[in-house]
Amino acid sequence: MRPALLAFGLAIVAITTAILVGESVADLENQVFTSRPDKLRLVVPRGWVATDQPSYPGLLLSMMREQPEGRMMLTAEGWNRELYCSWPVACRTSKEPLPTKYACALRQKLGLDHKVKVGPVQGGPKENEAAGLPSVWFEYDDGKHFVRQAVAIANERAVSLLLVAPSSEARGSHVRAFEQALRTLQILVETATELVDAAVADALPDDAITPLADGAMLDAGALFESAPAPRIEPVGPCP
Repeated sequence: MRPALLAFGLAIVAITTAILVGESVADLENQVFTSRPDKLRLVVPRGWVATDQPSYPGLLLSMMREQPEGRMMLTAEGWNRELYCSWPVACRTSKEPLPTKYACALRQKLGLDHKVKVGPVQGGPKENEAAGLPSVWFEYDDGKHFVRQAVAIANERAVSLLLVAPSSEARGSHVRAFEQALRTLQILVETATELVDAAVADALPDDAITPLADGAMLDAGALFESAPAPRIEPVGPCP
């Protein structure tokens, strides 16, 4: 992939993702990408070379194809009040679903550059909606770089799948692969026991706490319930 196209792709990631602390713990096996921290799974299309080694904040997965040239990227950022309140008022207050509001905010930001032509928002595949991850997509270009971007919101994550190509024809030839990848995007469902075990393993030594059923834990012989951290709903009044 040419450096200019790669640089443009990373610039688009910068627009759509916030700075995240740390690296995602992800797994790529037999063309199936799994990110447990982000609770996401996606199947890499046949013929695309994928890597799950983070090279940019918020970038979970990169997929490349040489002939014709193209790149797809899966990104995620925290879905929180800060992100929601950064959207233009017209986007926030519309009666559209959240993914469409998110696309509205991105399109307005892209439209500030008069060299970028931005297309209309289109509905995503029914498979995403059935999986509890409804999506929308839109296209844009600056005459040299041609992008199709899908966005979705779920599991406290704002998710984007981007296709970046050096021409309209190259983008069109990769649309089928893009749609295939997007249709496979789904939310991971973990049991309560798995969530407790994962939290314990990440926070404490193996012999410090023993997880029990129903979210209870045993510490030095004392039984207590783990209290979930209070969650602030992203949608709400903005300053």
